[in-house]
Amino acid sequence: MFAGDSQPRGRWLPSPAGARTPPTTLKHSYKPTLLLLTSSFPSSPDDETCGYVRDFSRSLAAEFNVTVLAPPDRRAVRWPSDSFKLIRSRSVLPFLRDPFQAGDDLNDLVGKSPLSKLVSLVSVFCFLAHAMALALRADVICSNWMVPSGLVGALISRSLGRPHVVVEHSGALHLLARMRGGRRIARFIVKGSDQIVTVSEDLKRKLARLCPEAASKVEVIPMGINVPSSGEKTAAESDRDSVACRAVLFIGRLIEIKGLRVLLKAMQGLDGLQLIVAGDGESRDEHQRMARELSLNARFIGRIGTEERRHLLSICDAVVIPSIVLANGRSEGTPVVCLEAMAAGRVVIASRVGGLAEVISDGENGLLFEQGDHQMLKEKLMTALNDDRLRERISVNAQHAAATYDWTRIGLRFADVLRGSLRKNDGIGNRRIESGCTHR
Repeated sequence: MFAGDSQPRGRWLPSPAGARTPPTTLKHSYKPTLLLLTSSFPSSPDDETCGYVRDFSRSLAAEFNVTVLAPPDRRAVRWPSDSFKLIRSRSVLPFLRDPFQAGDDLNDLVGKSPLSKLVSLVSVFCFLAHAMALALRADVICSNWMVPSGLVGALISRSLGRPHVVVEHSGALHLLARMRGGRRIARFIVKGSDQIVTVSEDLKRKLARLCPEAASKVEVIPMGINVPSSGEKTAAESDRDSVACRAVLFIGRLIEIKGLRVLLKAMQGLDGLQLIVAGDGESRDEHQRMARELSLNARFIGRIGTEERRHLLSICDAVVIPSIVLANGRSEGTPVVCLEAMAAGRVVIASRVGGLAEVISDGENGLLFEQGDHQMLKEKLMTALNDDRLRERISVNAQHAAATYDWTRIGLRFADVLRGSLRKNDGIGNRRIESGCTHR
């Protein structure tokens, strides 16, 4: 991870200690090659588990030749032709015993045994080796989450001199804050990166507290969404007219941080409403049992694909995002479902945590309640469902606000950051970009 001066044709010589000299030379005359590292990725094109990473990759494909390296996934299907190339790393461990999977939460490793952590380290090392090989043909590296992808990208950047940008969504930052040596690892990643992007101002502040050196390198850019066209919105409204029962929708993994227990308590006693819970996770059985005990009209439909997600957003009356702050301080970034629901014109009722309070203006384009306060959430639900004028105003304002998060706009902002890292690191790349070779 320590830098070296670059010579033509990729040769480099040692540089003074601590110096980071840019040795990148663009490999393509058409558009730069981007290696995108990620520890989470959908198992199929229709899977919405971290689907924003898939859409992020697509949004950059117009200006970069994008190769995505993701961990293996037990549920993965063969990925069809797309605007990017997807490669899944391989481990020396047996596939079914490999703990480093694209659909798993690495924060769970903190409480695991030393042996489990060692096995995971072996898998991450295999990911590093694969990434190093791909980086030899790349012009710039972008890592989603600071660990393990950001750490891998920083090591490669310091070894090969490739420009490196990290995008932090939340989970890895909280993992670093909790783990032994996390602060030192964070500094290492920051030094090995040209730019750090966080998806919310809240995460930017947390990163600065963990690693003050990051303050001068951090920019806030949220993830984007695919805003539906006017034709899609008209079709969605016709779907909604065919639904008799009022519906409240929850979309997300069934884990503690998502706060579904708060919503279940809030729904108690609200007659004439159906709760639709879309998602799966370790707490599903517990939540289903709680819903029965509270005598709720609740449907748990499990994991959903892209089209079903759009359909549910079109027929529901409100979307609730009851995320909480865990005892260890972990909170969410900006759940993409918030933006998707706003784009669909639904009333979003969300807890005032993380990036949610940055997106939603209470009473204008959505409603906010204090995290963990199920009584306040109940009151907000009753207000939203009983006040037609308020609901209509929020719907219009939400759609206007969500339009600014369309991938056609957000993708260009990320592309600007990546091009900026190329300009800083490579004179040849600078000349090619300015001459219009990226076809902006």
